[in-house]
Amino acid sequence: MSQFAIFVTIKLKPGTADAFRPLIEENAEAAVRDEADCHQFQVLTAEDDPETYFFYEVYTDAESLEKHRETPHYRKYMAAAGDMIADRSIQRCDLLATHT
Repeated sequence: MSQFAIFVTIKLKPGTADAFRPLIEENAEAAVRDEADCHQFQVLTAEDDPETYFFYEVYTDAESLEKHRETPHYRKYMAAAGDMIADRSIQRCDLLATHT
């Protein structure tokens, strides 16, 4: 059975990267810790641009992502970080295999 994943690209407004980082790290940690259907939440930054973030998130299914967006930790993150985001794109994916 395949899982559902998203790859998110976030472009922050200039000067907000330092304030943004603890907010997304807290959200990612809470998602994996508190949501049984959130299996991975990786937070990355572009090597040459600290104001560009990438998230790789793996869920049981697409419905699990919608549940994630209703959690208190996600709502707290969006309330605090939403104004820092200049642009966001989300690529929805079917995860076919994981190799570690």
